[in-house]
Amino acid sequence: MGQLQIALIVIGAIIIAAVIAYNTWQSGKFKRQRAAVEDDAQTAIEPAGLDTLTADTHGHLLEPLALSPEVAPRPRLVPLQIDPLIDAIASFLLDPVRTGDMLLSRLPKTARAGGKRMLFEGRHAQTGRWEPLQPQHPYAELQAAVQLSNRAGPINAIEFSEFIAKCHELGEALSVAPDLPDMAEALEQARALDAFAGDNDAQLSITLRARSVPWGIDFLRQRAQAAGFVPGAEAGRMVLLYQDVEQAPTPLVHLQFDARADLSDGAAAVSHATLLLEVPQAPATQKPFARMRQAARELASALDAAVVDDNNAPLPDAALDHIEKQLDLLYEVLEQRGLPAGSPAAQRLFS
Repeated sequence: MGQLQIALIVIGAIIIAAVIAYNTWQSGKFKRQRAAVEDDAQTAIEPAGLDTLTADTHGHLLEPLALSPEVAPRPRLVPLQIDPLIDAIASFLLDPVRTGDMLLSRLPKTARAGGKRMLFEGRHAQTGRWEPLQPQHPYAELQAAVQLSNRAGPINAIEFSEFIAKCHELGEALSVAPDLPDMAEALEQARALDAFAGDNDAQLSITLRARSVPWGIDFLRQRAQAAGFVPGAEAGRMVLLYQDVEQAPTPLVHLQFDARADLSDGAAAVSHATLLLEVPQAPATQKPFARMRQAARELASALDAAVVDDNNAPLPDAALDHIEKQLDLLYEVLEQRGLPAGSPAAQRLFS
């Protein structure tokens, strides 16, 4: 290794160390400022009948405590989108209360820190509930969060520093000192989260291959629709949806085929299509693999297709039964980590 390379490595290490030290100092400074503000602040409005709860700084509900009114903490409810399991969170106490219009106008123009997504939520001043910012709602607290990891990898020091810088800018725009997450802790959590995701990610596919003549695109679409699939957002993709009471219809199983043929005038033909299941993104309660197998059986019969794997090897029922048993173990691991398959946090992490 040449002297120039060594010098560049040393300089890079010095810069990273300086960034970490700066963020640590800023975090401590703003925590002290926030403590002073909280000492003078009045108790936020609480909804009638809500039990007194204590919580950690990221929104986990803990056991109720028998505290006197003078020291009873503000209610802290689990955020709707932001999740301390996969996000680093900065918070801003708002005194006086601010409206959603005002907060929305001061958010960063780009809700990203490098390649990681940023989220914002407000604690409604009257209900105490966390929610995505709504224009006319009053908020007593604001949270800004950055996702610690996704399939592209964990957040790095430069991305985290960009998040901290945007929080400082937001704090200045609101005249509020933010309570910032610790950089070293966040990076460590991100690496652990990325390792867990890497060990427990799973994408399953079943390929349908024409036994004789290829299928016309219109014929394939018709048979897929008869099996419950609807057109997807991209060419060459159809989806089998599920819906529960809390969210809009969401893809459960994907059917993929040649996008160029799908964009043709309908005369094109394809000789194979693939059913794809993103295991961590589909709720186990919806039995996605069983529905995937059922769809494969229906389509194989309707299309006169062989059911094979990526290497064109036949996929008998015994092999699919074995896969299903392995999936039960994976679902259990995700559940124990607090990231059950199909949950908003799991969908974000495994994307």
